[in-house]
Amino acid sequence: MADLSVKINDIEFKNPVLPAAGPPMRTSEMMLKALKGGAGGIVTKTVSVKVAHDSRPTIRKGVCSGLINAETWSEIPFEKLLCEYRKVKEAGSPLIISIGYSLEEVSKLGRFLEKEIQPDAIEFSTHYTGRSVEPILDVARSLKGSVDIPIWMKVSPNFPDIEKLAEKTSPFVDAFVAINSFGPVLDFDIETAEPLLGSEYGEGWLSGPPILPLALRIVYQISTATDKPVIGVGGITSGVDAIKFFMVGASLIGVCSAVIKNGHSVYGKIAEEINDWLDEHNFQSVNEIRNLYKERLKERKTFSTQPKMNISEEDCTGCTACVNFCVNEALYMEDKLARVNPERCIGCGFCQDSCNFGAMKLK
Repeated sequence: MADLSVKINDIEFKNPVLPAAGPPMRTSEMMLKALKGGAGGIVTKTVSVKVAHDSRPTIRKGVCSGLINAETWSEIPFEKLLCEYRKVKEAGSPLIISIGYSLEEVSKLGRFLEKEIQPDAIEFSTHYTGRSVEPILDVARSLKGSVDIPIWMKVSPNFPDIEKLAEKTSPFVDAFVAINSFGPVLDFDIETAEPLLGSEYGEGWLSGPPILPLALRIVYQISTATDKPVIGVGGITSGVDAIKFFMVGASLIGVCSAVIKNGHSVYGKIAEEINDWLDEHNFQSVNEIRNLYKERLKERKTFSTQPKMNISEEDCTGCTACVNFCVNEALYMEDKLARVNPERCIGCGFCQDSCNFGAMKLK
């Protein structure tokens, strides 16, 4: 059995699966259910000095198994949440409190919560802080000067220069959380032509599986630009998804949309699937696969000329799936086997995804 424990910022997590700041972490009851469901620690829903007033409805189904939400931050006053945080703190697992958003709000809340609760870390969201480095850097610097506990910075996927943001803020934060939900986006029911959400014009923020490739790219960029730990968030529903985040540099992962859809047992399910994958591939811990993608990227061989798809006659079953898949009509059937017309093949590689038998390879 693999060792799933992870230690960052001198905080020990029994496993690398955490809640991401969001609706399932509104109250202590929900947070404790997350721990019972197998979470390795707790990240609270974001709280600010002023309460949120979100027009309902706020969460609906989105495209490709995703969600669209118009949630902002907690609608519960932070003073009333103190007893909630204490209950979770008493459970003995790491507690990270998420806060936002302005320099003044973050500094005030950070000092207050460190004194009253002593969380293991403070996460601050950059969701409404702007798309330039300077205001975010000011918030990070101010919070760093206000508290002694570790600071995690949650990154918006809308930020235009991720590497620059990571490099500039790295001296003032202890870990990065990437990413927040993406948007604004818009969807609606064509039968009624009415908005799905209660926001200004029905706009919301996309989360879940559709943003996973975007989150992987940003985690890779941050972990390449800085040596600070990264918590990968965005579209994770399985252990395999989590493995991908570790391979691009994440130390921990956060889950939100999958919990909204399937409940708090998701944390334990993902942790178990991580363990199974590590065991099956003879890895002893998550640390052994962290940054593996970067290593393989350095070893990658590039083609000196335009490649063509090659089909192994021994492995081809003649199922015709690749022929139907070829966007350039470069594949055809002959003697019940798939063949390649080299004059039409441009080496795009798309047809390879249709083959379940390992018969296709670019050469």
